[in-house]
Amino acid sequence: MTDTFYDRLPVLDNFSEVANPERYTPVPGDWVVAVGDVRDSTGAIEEGLYKEVNMVGASLIVAVLNAIGHRSVPYVFAGDGAMLCVSETHAEAVRAALGGTRRMADDAFGLRLDVGLVPVQDLVQDGHTIMVARYRLSDEIVQAVFLGSGLYLAEEWVKADPTGPYGVPSSVTGSADFEGVQCRWEDVTSHREEIVALLVRATGTSLQDSAEIYGDILDRLRDIYGADDCSRPVLHSQLQMNVSPGGVAPERRVRTHDDGWWERLTYWPRVWIQSTIGRILMALDWSTEATDWGRYKEDLETHTDFRKMDGTLREVLAGTREQREALKQYLEAQYDAGRLVYGLDVSDSAMITCLVFQHEKEHVHFVDGADGGYADAARVLKEREEQVEG
Repeated sequence: MTDTFYDRLPVLDNFSEVANPERYTPVPGDWVVAVGDVRDSTGAIEEGLYKEVNMVGASLIVAVLNAIGHRSVPYVFAGDGAMLCVSETHAEAVRAALGGTRRMADDAFGLRLDVGLVPVQDLVQDGHTIMVARYRLSDEIVQAVFLGSGLYLAEEWVKADPTGPYGVPSSVTGSADFEGVQCRWEDVTSHREEIVALLVRATGTSLQDSAEIYGDILDRLRDIYGADDCSRPVLHSQLQMNVSPGGVAPERRVRTHDDGWWERLTYWPRVWIQSTIGRILMALDWSTEATDWGRYKEDLETHTDFRKMDGTLREVLAGTREQREALKQYLEAQYDAGRLVYGLDVSDSAMITCLVFQHEKEHVHFVDGADGGYADAARVLKEREEQVEG
């Protein structure tokens, strides 16, 4: 049954394996790619809406997962958007969730979200592949990794013509369920000198060629930045909750988007009470049937997706200016050699957006560079890509 094929894939335990095509399986031809992208995210970020942009991207994932009964499907968070692969049998439910998220983004934040559904079969017929594998992020969490140009092309098709054959019609404006999306942590200042948000896309002439390039990049990143414990952007010792009215405002706007005035008015007090209880339980090292509160921050650290592969390598790294300069020198040489294009954004802190479905196991935390991160890096990557094509 293709509906459950993702659950049956083996799990990679070492991130270096994401560069090995033999560990991947093609996404079934009767699946579709759900795409969401915030239009002019660069402009929104320049206006100070970087948290709101991230919230919309995370909300898209939550809305789709809730719409399909929280089935296990592969997805990737891209900072200013997201992509998910789902069975065609769920296409109508997903289309409704995409339309509802688009409406929420506009109503709550004044952001334009382009959304669409692209059949995998159309991508394959156009000569593109979507290969997927599962990577163990922690003992409890497994995330999807991808190889091939299919996801990138699906996003480009939707962005190029959001009202075209793959776009979700503007008439689809129903409600979406955002239960699970949270934003309750302070930005995390780098424990080194800075935070780097990095995007790298190999430009090999074949899937195998690109895979070898990614392998070289991962080796060089490890040489420059060291082991995970050195470059991980979020450490549990740094985590501080921000449950002020302003800090919770993006979450409140998402979660109460279709609610009445009473729910909107009382949302922050309810979050404050929940968070205060949570902090007390963390301090007491308390365990319940649902949650080991004493380990919650440690789990958050290991459940943070600071590196991923979706056909483009995405990493958020804590490091020094010297390390960043060494990385740029390597990437520029590879860019000049025609092996890759890349984008890189530097900030002093990382931002966390959370999906919390069940406290005990299912809390996944998306990390991005503050003040732009992946979105700014994507803009730079696109500029380099156009220079190559021009």
